[in-house]
Amino acid sequence: GKTQVLSIRIANILQKTEELEKATLTGARDLGIDPATGKPISVRLGRFGPFVQKGTKDDEEKPVFASLKKTQSMETITLEDALELFKLPRDLGNTPSGEKMVVQIGRFGPYIKVGNKYYSLKVDDPYTVTHQRGLEIIKEAADKEAAALIKSFPQSDIVVKIGRYGPYITDGKKNAKIPKGVEPKD
Repeated sequence: GKTQVLSIRIANILQKTEELEKATLTGARDLGIDPATGKPISVRLGRFGPFVQKGTKDDEEKPVFASLKKTQSMETITLEDALELFKLPRDLGNTPSGEKMVVQIGRFGPYIKVGNKYYSLKVDDPYTVTHQRGLEIIKEAADKEAAALIKSFPQSDIVVKIGRYGPYITDGKKNAKIPKGVEPKD
């Protein structure tokens, strides 16, 4: 009876203390409530660095996560900053051919995805890049790819290209070096 209730209470107190200590160590803290969904927003430290979280693990829907920008700190991030981070992936509109352009941040940095192709954002901010700039980035990449093409073969996936280490042959899956003394155009 009473002993069992007491031991359960002690266990609960110990668990809460451990959770508070863990939160203090990791710098985890609540930032406020998302006005759009009413879900709590918090900042925490994960194995890939600091991130913000919308919702809790106890919610029916899974929580949503977003990494902090390199210029942001767990100690100083505000609710407004956190809400901004949840704006990715961002729809940039369509290409002239009607394909959807989406901006996102991946493990290699920010990019624009069109169909199954990825275009790296080297200088542009993924939160502010415009539709027009997205089209320019895609065109620059297409121009660069076209300039790298030395020769193609009709009814075949095989092409001869110039790459960062010189000319090579590829079928899109495997690459082969062109031997020295062999002219790539031939």
